[in-house]
Parts: sequence; C-alpha cells; structure tokens
Amino acid sequence: MLGPGVAGAAQAPQEPNGADLLRVFLDCGRCDDEYLRREIRFVNYVRDRRDAQVHVLVTRESTGGGGDAWTLHFYGGDEFAELDDELVFYTSQDDTDDSERRALAQTLRLGLVRYAARTPLGQQLAVSPRRGTDALGLRRVANAQPQDDPWNFWVFRTRLNMFFDAEERESTRSLSGSVSANRDTEMWRMRVGFFTNYREDTFELTDSTFSNTRRSSSLDARFVKSVGEHIGVGFGGSAISSNFRNQALTLRGAPAVEYNFFPYSESTRRQFTVTYTAGYNAFRYIEPTIFDELAERRANHAVQTSFVANEPWGESEMTMEFSQFLDRPGQRRLVLYGEIDIRLFRGFFLRLDADSSFIGDQIYLPRRDATDAEILVRQRQLATNYEWQFRIGFTYSFGSIFNNVVNSRFAGSSGGFTRAF
Repeated sequence: MLGPGVAGAAQAPQEPNGADLLRVFLDCGRCDDEYLRREIRFVNYVRDRRDAQVHVLVTRESTGGGGDAWTLHFYGGDEFAELDDELVFYTSQDDTDDSERRALAQTLRLGLVRYAARTPLGQQLAVSPRRGTDALGLRRVANAQPQDDPWNFWVFRTRLNMFFDAEERESTRSLSGSVSANRDTEMWRMRVGFFTNYREDTFELTDSTFSNTRRSSSLDARFVKSVGEHIGVGFGGSAISSNFRNQALTLRGAPAVEYNFFPYSESTRRQFTVTYTAGYNAFRYIEPTIFDELAERRANHAVQTSFVANEPWGESEMTMEFSQFLDRPGQRRLVLYGEIDIRLFRGFFLRLDADSSFIGDQIYLPRRDATDAEILVRQRQLATNYEWQFRIGFTYSFGSIFNNVVNSRFAGSSGGFTRAF
C-alpha cells in the first residue's frame, strides 16, 4: 500500500510491485528517519546515494521568529538526471517535534510524487486531497507585513537552568540564565542578549575542604543591515565579566562589514564570506595583569573568512580568523577551523575535524602564578602560545541497499542485555 496521506497519492486498489518503487536516498542529519519510513511507503529507501533515483538533501536555517526554514533539495539520478527540484516549509518555535516531522513528511511527499508519477508506480497513484489538513502541511507565509504583527517581528526568550549533584565527598551546584530579544526582517537583523552563569564545585580532601567557583556574565547587542544579496554592514557592542579570565568588566564597541561571494538566498546550501571588524575596548581587571595593568583601553581589528557547503557529496566548513591590537601588532591571534564529512565511495564516510589557535593576545592574565589547585581544577586561564584539537573518524557499511524496514522493539533501553558496573 502507499504511504498514508500522500499529497496527491491515495491508496491504490492493488499492491505495487516492489521493483517499481522509486529508489530514494534521504540525506538529513536531524530527521526522524523511522517516522518518515513509516509514513511514506510508496518509495524504496536506499543506504547510498549512488543507488538512488532521487537524492533528497534536507537543510534548515533559523528564522527571525525563532523557528526554522526547512529546504528540501531533490536531485534526480539515472533516468531523472537534470530533473531537480526544491521545496521550502516553515516551522515556528511553538511547534513540537511531532509537528515538525509531520510537516517534513508532508513536504517530502509533495516532492517525491513528481518523480514517482514517472515510474510504473505512477499508474497506481490517484489525487486525493485530505480534509482538515494541518496548516503545517502548507508553506507558511514568511514575510508577514508589520501591520499584521503586533510585536513588529520581535521575539523574546528567557531561560533558567539549575543543576545540583552531590556525593559523600564532593558536590556541584550550578545556575545559569539568559534573556534575549531578536528581530529579523529582509533588511535588518537585530540581537540583544544577556547571559549569566555561576558554578561551584566543593571537594572534601583529607584534611581540608576546597571550593572552585566560576562566575561569568555577558551583555551583547548587534544590529546588521542587508545591502543587496552579497553585503551586510553592522554595529555591535558587549559587556563581559569573567573571573576565569581575570576580567572584572570588559566593554567593547565595533562596526563590521561582511561580503558573501554567494547570494545570501543560497545560505542553506553554501556560503563563502569575508568579514572585517575594528573595535575599541575598555578593560578593568580583577588582579594586576602580567603587564602590571588594572585598567586599560585598547583598539583592535579582525578579519574572518568562512566557507560552508552542504552538498549531495557531504558537508564541509572552513574558517580562518586573524585579530591583533592596533597599538601593539605583535599581540595577535590566528584561529583555524575545519571540518569535512564526505562520502568517498559506496558505504564509506570520512569525517575530519580540526581547530588550532596561535595565541599572543592574553593581555588579561594575572601577574601572580597560578597555584597547583587552580591549575588542576582550571580555575584560571593559563598562559599558552597555542592550542589545537584534531579528530578523525570513518564509518563503513555494506550489504543490502534497501533501508525500508522499521522495527522499534527494545528501542528505548538495553533490555537488560548490557550492564555498566
């Protein structure tokens, strides 16, 4: 039988021949695959894109209202080569995971029917509009006019998190909270937010008690204006306090400009941006620094280039940022980051992830040496000229090309088969 509620496809009088089903490779890292396989059953799901007649790449991007814009890219293969398509739907911050996956299933049906109609299965499809279709099954209106919105596109969020953990000789308590106000339109992107965090770890040692406390707070704002399909200009500022970095209060104000070599309308698929910013900073420290400063004012600038791609062959991101103080160019920092997740051949996926920093701008370090206890519990930022991380991994699978069957028995637990003591 065909998948329930196929947009434009109803159950046929007879079962379709499995060999006639459209072969589909679903490329979505944040989708409920089992749900989609249950709901859309008029296709054969395959494990590798080279076995597919249609490759569906699903990407998502945050919207100004706190929701997401989902884009489904359909790439035709074999007899459907050059037959590509793209569908978009929107979800709001109020939608549940179930609402989102139903919206995705509905849009996926719409896109696949176009291809299925050109297979032998097409003779068994029939148009059958559903009554009372959920609004999520339709494309949402993205550009509501301000007169229709009493909040004028502003979205406010508050969060509060508390964590407590205790054993006989150690305990942890943590409290964090945030407040933010965001506004996104075609011409403006505005962000204002406040965040605070407190964490205290207490350890009962042999003859004493040791406590490690971290406090940090930040207030930041940024206002960015769109200038065509390739340029954005903006201004931002921040106020930061952190005992980990010896900062009683750091104030910053900075303008910035960004150029995207690809149109911003393609941002869910690919971006290649270059950003330049120059700012003025006022520092007030908790302890005298290694330069014997308790307060100072400094100007700096930074340039960042970033490339992000989400294509049928895989995903990649590469970023480079260089910053330095203008009065002392030797106090600078270079940050490199890259990741790639690529399908090299059938069933083989390779993932590389690395970042490194060459550091010469730790002007906030305290003059006094850190104690052994502060080093062990990372109570203070330590002096360093570099830091780096590298991760590599791969997966390889082989066997049947089909991926249709869903069996959820014992899915929620180990069933007692595995115990960790």
